[in-house]
Amino acid sequence: MNEKGTREGVIDALVVLGAIAGVLTLLDESFWSRDYLVAGLVPVVLLLAVAWGLRRWQEGVWIYTLVALLAYAPVGAIAALRQPGPWAVPTFETMNQVLGDTIVAPRLFVSTLPPVEASGTIMLLPYAIGFAAAVPAAWLALATNRPIAPAIPLVAALGATIPVAVLVPDHYILRGVVLAAALVTWATARARRAESLAGGQRSGLVGTLAAIVVVVGVAAVVTVLVPDNDQTDRKRLDPAADEQVATRGAGSMVPSTGGRQELFRVTGAPIGARMRFGALDLYDGEAWVPAEQSPGAGAVGTFRRLGRTVEPLRPGPETTVRVRIRPAYSSAWLPMIGDLTSIDLDYRDGRTQLKDVRYNQATSSAVVVGGVDPRDDYTFTAVLPPDDISRRDPAMAATSEQRQPDGAFLDQFLTAFDRAELTPVQRVLLLARYLRQNGAVRLSGPSSQDPIDLGLRLLGAERMTATPFQYSAVTALGASRLGVPGRVVVGARIGPRGIVRETDVFSWVELQLSDGSWRALAPERYTGVHRHAEEQPDAVAGASAWVAGALDLDDDEVRVKIPKGADIELSPDAVIEEEADPWEVIGLAAAALAGAALLAGLAVPGVKLARRRRRRTAGGWSGVYVNGWQEVLDAARDRGTPVPEGWGRLAQATALGAGVDLVRQADAAVFAPQAGPAEDGREFWEECQRLRRQLLAETDVRRRAWALFNPASLLAGWARRRSR
Repeated sequence: MNEKGTREGVIDALVVLGAIAGVLTLLDESFWSRDYLVAGLVPVVLLLAVAWGLRRWQEGVWIYTLVALLAYAPVGAIAALRQPGPWAVPTFETMNQVLGDTIVAPRLFVSTLPPVEASGTIMLLPYAIGFAAAVPAAWLALATNRPIAPAIPLVAALGATIPVAVLVPDHYILRGVVLAAALVTWATARARRAESLAGGQRSGLVGTLAAIVVVVGVAAVVTVLVPDNDQTDRKRLDPAADEQVATRGAGSMVPSTGGRQELFRVTGAPIGARMRFGALDLYDGEAWVPAEQSPGAGAVGTFRRLGRTVEPLRPGPETTVRVRIRPAYSSAWLPMIGDLTSIDLDYRDGRTQLKDVRYNQATSSAVVVGGVDPRDDYTFTAVLPPDDISRRDPAMAATSEQRQPDGAFLDQFLTAFDRAELTPVQRVLLLARYLRQNGAVRLSGPSSQDPIDLGLRLLGAERMTATPFQYSAVTALGASRLGVPGRVVVGARIGPRGIVRETDVFSWVELQLSDGSWRALAPERYTGVHRHAEEQPDAVAGASAWVAGALDLDDDEVRVKIPKGADIELSPDAVIEEEADPWEVIGLAAAALAGAALLAGLAVPGVKLARRRRRRTAGGWSGVYVNGWQEVLDAARDRGTPVPEGWGRLAQATALGAGVDLVRQADAAVFAPQAGPAEDGREFWEECQRLRRQLLAETDVRRRAWALFNPASLLAGWARRRSR
C-alpha cells in the first residue's frame, strides 16, 4: 500500500505521461499529423486515473489489472479507430477489430510510405505502445514506492518504438539523452522519498547508482535486440513483400499494342514526356521482370501502401498531373511520371481506392491490387525526372544483385566493351552505339529474352536483328554486367492533346548515377537503325574488331581527354560523345547576332562622316544648299527631335527654333535664275555645320553621345531613296 502524498503522486503521474509522450514523438516524422499523440496518450491518462483511484486499496492491483484488460478494446475503438458507436458505446464488431488489428498495425505501418495518414488501423500502433507502457508504469509509479521499477517499462517502450519509427537520426540522440536523464533523476527522487518514509538517513547515492545501472542495463538489452550498425543513415524495418503484387501484375505491364485505341489521357505533363507503367529491374534468367524488392535499393525498393502524401527521395520542383483512364487500358499498373509526392483518387466512385495502391519509390512504379479500373480518374503531384544521360555522368557502382547474376552468359560478348581506359558509362554508350549502327529492327514477331536470343542470336550474331524491346533488354543487361545498374522501363510517350494510344507504348533503359538518381537512355541511342524488311546490314566482323575500329587504338592521330584522367586514342572520324546541346547552338547564334549588332553600331559614326563628305560635293551648285540643310535636319533627328520631311524649309526652321536666315538664303540660291558664287555655297555649308553642332550642344551628355551612334538619320535617308 502506497503512503505517498498527493504532491508526489501528481509528479509521478506527470513523469509517466511525459516519458510516454517523448517515446511517441519518435513517430513524428512518420505521421502526416500529430493526431497519433491523442491515440497514444488517451489510454495513458485513463490508466493513470484508474491507478490513482485504486492505489490505496489493499487488492487494488488485481482490480486495476482487470479494468486495464477490459478497457483495451473499447478505449481503442474510441481513441484509435474513432468509432464510438451508438450512445458512445463501441460495438462488438469494432472492439473485435481492435483486438485483431493490433497485431497487424505494426506491419501495416512499416509497409506504408511516410508520411502516413493518422487514421484507421495504423492508429492502433501508437495506441498499443502507449497502453502497453502505461499499464505497468502507472501502477508502479502511483501505487508503489519502488524507485526503479516504473522506469523499466518506459525504457522498454522506447526500445519497442525505435525499430518501427526511426527513419533518419533527427534529434533521436538528444531525445534519448533527455529521456534517460529524466528517468534517472526521477528514480533517484523516488529512492530518497522511500528512504524518508522508512526513516533512513542514507544520502541516496546507492539509489542513484542503482537507477543508472538499471537504465543502462535495459538500454544495453534494447541495443542487442535492435542493433544499429549505421548511425548516419538509419532505416525503417524492411517490410516483407508477402503480397507479391509485382509478380501478379507482371503479365499486365505491357498493355495491348495492336491498334490505335486511346489508353488514357494526361493533363499537366509535357507533350512527348515518358509516362511509365512499371520498371523491370530483375533478370531471372529468362526475362526481365518487376522485382518485389528492387536489387540494391533496400527498404525503399519494396511495394508499400500509400498515404495521400509521399516524401520523395530527391526533392525538386513539382508538377500536378491528372490521368483519365480509358476502357482500352487493361493493366494493374497506374501510369505515373517522375517521383510521386502526393496522389488523390476519388473515394466516392467505388473504383480504385488509395488502400489498393502499392508504390515502389526506387522504381517510381505504382501497382493496383486487383487491377486498374478502366474508368479511374486520379490526380497526383510528382518531381519530374532529370534529362537524358551523357557520357560525362558518373555511374553508381553496381552491387552484386544489380549486376544481374543470371545474365552472366552475356559476359563473353561484352569483353570488347569492358575497357579499363573507359568509364563505366562510356562502356555502356559504346555498346549502345555498336547495337545502333550494326543492328536491324523488326516490328513484329516474338520478343524472347532467353539467353540464346539475347546472346548468340543478338549480341553475338553476325547480322543482328531484334525487336525494340529486345534491344532494351540486351542494353540494360549489358549495362548491368559492365558495372552500371540498369533496368528496362515500359511506358508510353504522351501524344498531342495529352492522348496516349496503343501505338505510343514503348520501352527504354534507365541507368543509375552516383547520386542515386536514374537517367533514361533513349531507345534511339541503342536500337538498330536498319529496317528488317530492307537490305540486311553487312555482317559484323566481331565486336572486338568494331571497337578497335571505332577507337582506332593503333593510330595516335588524336588524343582525347576523358573523365578520371584516362587517355584513349581516337581516329579523326570517331565520335562517342553525345550530340551538341541545342541550347548551346542557340546561345552561340545569339552571341553572333549580338556581336554583329555591336559592330554595326560602332560603324555608324564612320558612315555618317563619309555621308557628310559626299554631300558637300554632290548635287551640283545647288546641292550644297540642299545637303547642308539636310545635315541640320539629320542632327535634329539623331538627337531625338525630328521634324517632318514633308514640310518646307522655313516651317522646319521655325519648328527647330533656329536657322531661319539660313533657309531663306538657301531658298534664294536654289530658286535663283543662275548659279551664285561658289564662295557663297561654302559659307552656307559652314553655317549649317555650326548650326548642327549647336543643336547637339543644347542637349545633355547622354543624348549627345547617343546622337553619335543613333542610326535614325541613316535609316530615314534610306527610306527617302526607296520612295523616289
